[in-house]
Amino acid sequence: MTTLWEHEEGGTHYSVRQSGASIRLYSNKVFHTQWNPNKPIAGGVWDCLSLPVLYRPVNSSPRILLLGVGGGAVVRQLELLTDFSEMIAVEIDSRHLDIATRWFGVTDPRVSLVHADAIQWLANYDGPPFDLIIDDLFGHDQGEPMRACELTFSWTDLLRTHLVSTGLLVVNCVNSKELKQASLALVDAGFRYGYRWSLPVYENAIGVLSNAPVHARDWSRHLEEVGLDASAQRQARAIMRRPLKGL
Repeated sequence: MTTLWEHEEGGTHYSVRQSGASIRLYSNKVFHTQWNPNKPIAGGVWDCLSLPVLYRPVNSSPRILLLGVGGGAVVRQLELLTDFSEMIAVEIDSRHLDIATRWFGVTDPRVSLVHADAIQWLANYDGPPFDLIIDDLFGHDQGEPMRACELTFSWTDLLRTHLVSTGLLVVNCVNSKELKQASLALVDAGFRYGYRWSLPVYENAIGVLSNAPVHARDWSRHLEEVGLDASAQRQARAIMRRPLKGL
């Protein structure tokens, strides 16, 4: 693996590395993001954040909100998966935004990169609702990833209020226990349908929530329609997708 760029700032060590055609971002030794334009769906946890958009038709998610950018792999995947008109991507770490633009190719004019505390930004937001919200708010403690905002009722209710009636919420959790503990708050916030997405090589559990039905058959059909090659489709189908208990 080749180190392309390193930087120390504010107690954080940033490292951008290359392995073959893959670009990777590390912050304080935490593996944040990987992007390979030749293999856009390659078995990373970020696949579980972007691919749920296919529960809806590819032209039905025009407005997307991404909370937590990292290196921007999710942005690049969504550019391939759905015909959005606007994406707002909020990130507290300005250096991550620079890296996303410089090293990961996040330059699509439809994407607005916002340097802000995403929790406070959403609390102050009074614009139109979104068709898809992805909550990937993670920090790190002693080299271990941890959520920056617990999935309490107040937070999940705030997320729901900024979704359209058929909108999707995708939340990244450290593990299945964290997602299970959040199920009551998600129900109280009004979510009635959901799946748990996961990959064997990651502990992360990703919740996919909606107040409108979400069907596996729709996701499968839209995956076939979106134009990914056979390898990417096989990798997408290898993700474990189970109905979320408690909803």
